[in-house]
Amino acid sequence: MDQPYSVVADWLSKFHTWPMLIQALWLVAVPVTVLGVTWIMMRGLRDLAAVWRGRGEEHGRLVYGVVEDVDERLLVLQDGEVRVVEDGLALMPRMSSKIEPTLPRG
Repeated sequence: MDQPYSVVADWLSKFHTWPMLIQALWLVAVPVTVLGVTWIMMRGLRDLAAVWRGRGEEHGRLVYGVVEDVDERLLVLQDGEVRVVEDGLALMPRMSSKIEPTLPRG
């Protein structure tokens, strides 16, 4: 009784007749592909587990941003409010205390 046709058996029977360069490429390409697919799957599982646990990537909120509108005016976005930049200064509240850098004493 004849054996059923197998694509893998046919490929392996012809592998040894190929040039050495092609054999070397196959011997390198297959493990690299397996490692790449494994890496992608594990990274996806890690990200899903982080989201599930509530420790997903924190993107934060926009605190300060500068944009130019169609009239070529500079607008500052701060704390959800848009302010116009006039004379190079944005109309923003000033900080009440000045932060002084501290140097280590040695």
